Amino acid sequence: MNQIITIGRQFGSGGHEIGFRLADALRIPFYDKLLVSMVAEEGEFAREYLEEMDEKFELHIAPFLATRSSYSVYQQPMSDKIFFRQAEIIRNLAHSGPCVIVGRCADYVLEGEENLIRVFLYADLEDRVERKNKLGLEVPQENMEKHILSTDRRRARYYRHYTGRTWGDRENYDLCINTSRTDIDGAVALIRLFAEMRDKQSASENQ
Repeated sequence: MNQIITIGRQFGSGGHEIGFRLADALRIPFYDKLLVSMVAEEGEFAREYLEEMDEKFELHIAPFLATRSSYSVYQQPMSDKIFFRQAEIIRNLAHSGPCVIVGRCADYVLEGEENLIRVFLYADLEDRVERKNKLGLEVPQENMEKHILSTDRRRARYYRHYTGRTWGDRENYDLCINTSRTDIDGAVALIRLFAEMRDKQSASENQ
């Protein structure tokens, strides 16, 4: 199976865990937060700033301390520079072989790539609240719902800013899964089944 699987996800729907288990089951590389580290290793941007700006954008020039290199006020916002560099890394990874990539507008960045499968995960709000509360995040349980909805809005703004599309719109994806109905293992199984179906279809078309 030589497919690139991108996973968009509502906050708390299990995207990271599903992506990790899927990649492990398929024995292919998995990229989520590692993408931030890959950009940081190049040395142009401070790691702390990259982590703070992960899947965020800004309309103005970032503070000078956000980067280790100098820049002028006439350059593009730092968040744009980060996005385009990360997009380049995502394309290079996809060209290197099959993998699973979570978030970062990867479905849009890789549009048109052969063997691309675009997945979006969502779940009932109460299930997302319960899942995140169990993880022990540094967010009071009474504030978790607000935090989840705020994170979703931020991801939606980020996605629209860089793609011009609506985040979570089924027309942007090949497979949408409600993880409240499937749980983590069920979602992994569904994606694998879909990927196998697409693989057989591709093989048949190339005969």
